[in-house]
Amino acid sequence: MNVLPTGAAGHLGYYACRTLTEAGHTVRATDKEFRADLPVRVEIADLLDRPACYRLMEGVEAVVHLGNHSTFRGRDAQRVFNENMAMNMNIFQAAAEAGVKKIIFASSVQVISGNHEEHKPRAADGLPYLPLDGDVPPDPGNPYALSKQLGEIMLAYFTRQAGIVCVAIRLPWLVDDDHLGRIKSNPRRNPGARGEGFTFLHFQDAATLVDAVLRAPLIGFRIYFPASRDNRLCRSPAEVIREHFADTPLRRPLEQIDSLVDISGIERETGWLPKFSTLP
Repeated sequence: MNVLPTGAAGHLGYYACRTLTEAGHTVRATDKEFRADLPVRVEIADLLDRPACYRLMEGVEAVVHLGNHSTFRGRDAQRVFNENMAMNMNIFQAAAEAGVKKIIFASSVQVISGNHEEHKPRAADGLPYLPLDGDVPPDPGNPYALSKQLGEIMLAYFTRQAGIVCVAIRLPWLVDDDHLGRIKSNPRRNPGARGEGFTFLHFQDAATLVDAVLRAPLIGFRIYFPASRDNRLCRSPAEVIREHFADTPLRRPLEQIDSLVDISGIERETGWLPKFSTLP
């Protein structure tokens, strides 16, 4: 498949380009910055430049849209929101007019996590239910998260209006091998936000999910919430629920919950399962 990953010079872009190339896809990578260690040439383009987005779509069958501002922390609210929205519309509209068949969008767990800082827990001391999944209702707590939620809404629109298969992936905290090692050695040093269910995912697992979504015979629009089966506290789901989510509604009996995130729908539709874990 001819695939256009935007944001190819970023951390996830690096893993995605390598994984997609190794999987046999034809990858046309783009970013506004150059990166020399990718297996493909990076085509320099600014996604705020509308004509450039149309040029990028030539011969493309699928878009993996990673090219947004990656966080809000310490940044200008209007710039993060406005530029993310402009980049999304430029890419999605150009893809629709070029006849692209599938769009994968890097959304964020922050769409659901409210004020996701640990010292600012969301209302009602937690989450709407556990285990989490892609159906958790939005609760954005900053302009970056809001731009991601609206990106999801835009994808649903393009599925209806243009017939594009669209998948928004609400990515949790992404980690590499070094991060994973630090979690294992000292899980309480950086436990993450309670409103995000203490979730994480290895960059490589995120990249293999992108490949799995590209290959899957999906229709319509869907939202996926992938995560490692374990959590950043390195404790059993039952222990974490008792301490942090005692009042959270459970979708199955506590003793039957083996993870704080239910990824069974992703596995059923794409065959994907995460490989990296903090467990022995």
